[in-house]
Amino acid sequence: MFSEDNSRLRLGTSTDVGARLRAARETKQVSLREIANATKISVSALEALEENDTAQLPGGIFTRAFVRSYAAEVGLDPEETTRDFVAQMPEAGIEEEETYDYHAHEHDLFQSQQRMAVAVLKLVAIGLPVAGLLLYLGTRIVTTRSEPPEAPSAMTAPASPARVARPVRTEPAVTAQTMPQGPLTIVLRPRADCWVSLRIDGESVFERVMRSGERESYEAADEIILNIGDAGAFAFAINQQAGRALGESGEVVTATITPQNFRSYVAQ
Repeated sequence: MFSEDNSRLRLGTSTDVGARLRAARETKQVSLREIANATKISVSALEALEENDTAQLPGGIFTRAFVRSYAAEVGLDPEETTRDFVAQMPEAGIEEEETYDYHAHEHDLFQSQQRMAVAVLKLVAIGLPVAGLLLYLGTRIVTTRSEPPEAPSAMTAPASPARVARPVRTEPAVTAQTMPQGPLTIVLRPRADCWVSLRIDGESVFERVMRSGERESYEAADEIILNIGDAGAFAFAINQQAGRALGESGEVVTATITPQNFRSYVAQ
């Protein structure tokens, strides 16, 4: 005969959320690998959930999303399970998000648009003088080449047949490093199904399973935050350049990309 604690565990009502998830999975007689294949969350992350090992989890909305996906797959109530997990682990920084504030969202959206406008104005302010300088230099070169040679004076001796070479002015090449930095563009294109969360300039864009062959493009002014459930299955491009590998197969990875560090995420 089972004890009261064992009965609670089998019924999925244990206050230990990790044990509750494991009990529900074992009741359904499915393996962690089967759960991972269905949710596109790595086996190591699922094991961390069952062990309540938040140090191995990405934290915040990402951990809550993992709990919801796991609970739904084994037949538990996703929202109730997530609330219990947050209450059980207050020290792990996975507290519930504050109630959605429409006006605050509008303010954040306005600030995001304002930052984008400032970035565009900076590009225009820097680009116009550069374009004017290049146009001026080009005009000078064309004018110099079109001037006719001076006729020899009748009182002077005939010029030597040897030609005198004129010095040619060369302008320094404009390299990628001297060009002004503009908005970031990112293209998500996973090689296999994997769980992806994307935040742009502080705004959550989506958190879901991206399918193999799927392609999504976005633009950011200040910051892109990626959280990947299986880094080995994920691929991307940043500013039209192929991105480097973010991790190994099954590894949960968070990447923060800005205009200052995006080159470190470009494949060498």
